[in-house]
Amino acid sequence: MSWNPFTKGHFYSTLPLSNPAGSSEQWRCPPNGPVTPRLKRAICRLMIILTSVTVIIAGFSLVAIRHSTGRVIAKAKVAVEKPRWEDFTLLEGYYSGLGRLVRGSRPEYPPIGITGDLGSPEVMKEAKSAVFNPYPDFGSEEYKSAWWGTYKGCSYGTDLSGKKRDRPEIRTFEGIPQGMGSGHFRCMPTAIFGSHSLLGLRDDLCFDRYGRYGTYGYGYGKENGGLGAAEYGGGIADGDEAGWGQVGIPVKAIDWRGIDWGKLQRECVEKNKDRFGTLGPEDLDPEGVLAESVPSSNRRSEKSDGKKPRPRAAILLRTWAGYEYKPSDMANIRSLISELSLNSGGEFTVYLLVHVKDNELPIWASKKLYEKTLKESVPEEFWGIAELWSESMMGAIYNNLKDNTFRGNRLHGVYRSSFFPVQEFAYRHPEFDFVWNWEMDVRYIGHFYELFSGMDAWAAKQPRKHLWERNERYYIPSVHGSWANFSLAVAAKSPKPIWGPVPVESVKIFPTDPKPPFPTPEEDTESTWGVGEPADLISLNPVFDPEDATWVLSGDSTGYGFPIEDTSPKGPPRRTAIVAVARLSRKLLMRMHAENALHGHAMCSEMWPPSVALHHGLKAVFAPHPLFVDRAWPLKYLERTFNGGPKGSAGGRGSVFGKGEHNFQGTSWYYNAQFASKLWRRWVGMEVDSAGGEKFESVHGRMCLRSMLLHPIKSMEV
Repeated sequence: MSWNPFTKGHFYSTLPLSNPAGSSEQWRCPPNGPVTPRLKRAICRLMIILTSVTVIIAGFSLVAIRHSTGRVIAKAKVAVEKPRWEDFTLLEGYYSGLGRLVRGSRPEYPPIGITGDLGSPEVMKEAKSAVFNPYPDFGSEEYKSAWWGTYKGCSYGTDLSGKKRDRPEIRTFEGIPQGMGSGHFRCMPTAIFGSHSLLGLRDDLCFDRYGRYGTYGYGYGKENGGLGAAEYGGGIADGDEAGWGQVGIPVKAIDWRGIDWGKLQRECVEKNKDRFGTLGPEDLDPEGVLAESVPSSNRRSEKSDGKKPRPRAAILLRTWAGYEYKPSDMANIRSLISELSLNSGGEFTVYLLVHVKDNELPIWASKKLYEKTLKESVPEEFWGIAELWSESMMGAIYNNLKDNTFRGNRLHGVYRSSFFPVQEFAYRHPEFDFVWNWEMDVRYIGHFYELFSGMDAWAAKQPRKHLWERNERYYIPSVHGSWANFSLAVAAKSPKPIWGPVPVESVKIFPTDPKPPFPTPEEDTESTWGVGEPADLISLNPVFDPEDATWVLSGDSTGYGFPIEDTSPKGPPRRTAIVAVARLSRKLLMRMHAENALHGHAMCSEMWPPSVALHHGLKAVFAPHPLFVDRAWPLKYLERTFNGGPKGSAGGRGSVFGKGEHNFQGTSWYYNAQFASKLWRRWVGMEVDSAGGEKFESVHGRMCLRSMLLHPIKSMEV
């Protein structure tokens, strides 16, 4: 059989068994007569030419189709990969100025369901600042009847001229700047996650840069004891407080030259020592405060009259040798010490926990070398509050943990075990009930004492029932309604809540670990367990279950009998809080220390504190602080994105933590939150994306924002 290429159909014709010349010619002849050799050659040439042209045209067509298809696929891929949130409308209500202060205005976002004419807001006649004082009335009978001792104000020492330094003051403006859009009165957006009012934070006033940091040296020259940054003059009008510079705003310009913060903090605590009580034998003996012994809550008992000692907390600012302290850092540290330590009468003490990255430097073996390294690593005014550590020191202390590598990082390194030095600090400092792990790239537009005391009080009020389940969700008031409604909704989705310590085969439950007062959560009908109990862990992000999430460090657990590879399950029951800024109780820190040092257990930094709290039945709380977004997200989509896990949680399969973390870029608080930096730069008067800066603020006034935490803020001069 043979295939005939000159027919439309593919069919076979019978060929002769032999091929004599006559037969062959007869078969090839067309009906019109015989074909001459010259004509045959011409036909062959024509066929070759036609075939070649056809092949060339087909080739070009295929190339064109391929390129066209490639462009279509590429465009489709870009469309798929582009995050949806990038197309949401940018919010502009943050960027107005003090020249437009109003009361009672409608926020730009989120929508609050008001329709029709809103009416005109109450316009402030002029911007006038006032001192902001969030402290309790230490001299009131109510305060004195509740707490030990008597509050005594603390000194800021004398400057180089011998003049007594004034107590620094933060100034705020009543009202919120009106938005820049025409024809409406929309103001700064309210927090989309968390709440001011829930934590007892004021949301009816705003902070500008000079009112917030001017008293700490921001805005005046070094020759006057300032930082030499943001020395701008002039306002919208002479004497006006609202303009580009600080002229007109009555900031206390303090001469900070020669100050010794360590000495001042020690004197302050000594002056107020009767408020804090005395340490017991188990406090003075480090071996006595391990988790197996007497609980720290029994260390300072109530007096017979019902009064309690004030708890004390250390603030550990995580820094390192070689860190460049810029004016923004200096003002930030001064504000932490002033607002939390000295003004509170020693309730807090601020430290710089300095990481010496050179592991060959034996800082623990030579006091002289230790002092030399410290003075080379920290500005002089902070020498008295700095403590050094290195990874080699921590490796010697926690040598029961066999070093291993996970995703290229050693277990004994700071990336995976950043709480080693925090635990070691708590071990050496039994005078502190709590320790705050704080990062240098965190900024707070607001007053630190209001924030810290608000989170502490709110966390203590939280009942244990359904606490772990509430912790693993973002609270979105515009979606969930009141906190009570949110709590009821979580309870409805969590019929079997965590109750007491979660059993883990290789974890020893210590005799002093908290036990539920009711056998089952159903029997705690009034949700009383945990109310009034200080939180052992206060996290500033959801405490979520990383199992089945795409977060890459989920499998980083050591000593629990699970492989370090990416298998399922990736580890024991555990929880994670990303961004390791948190408050930890001494009780929790000593259990973390014991698990590392005595039992060979470890997890990556973000998992370690919440997981130990989970295993030992300690109280962990996610404090829903105000968190903002830069775009107008559709509310239901926002809820599905950030609480996209099982039963509306933030963890597990579908979690935003992992591959979905790009969604945090437009928020004010996360490790990759780009909006935080943009908002900060605009707030300090910088021009960003051709907006803001001196020209804008000379007309509209300085930006003024409600209180908010921002992270990360890196490498900022001002």
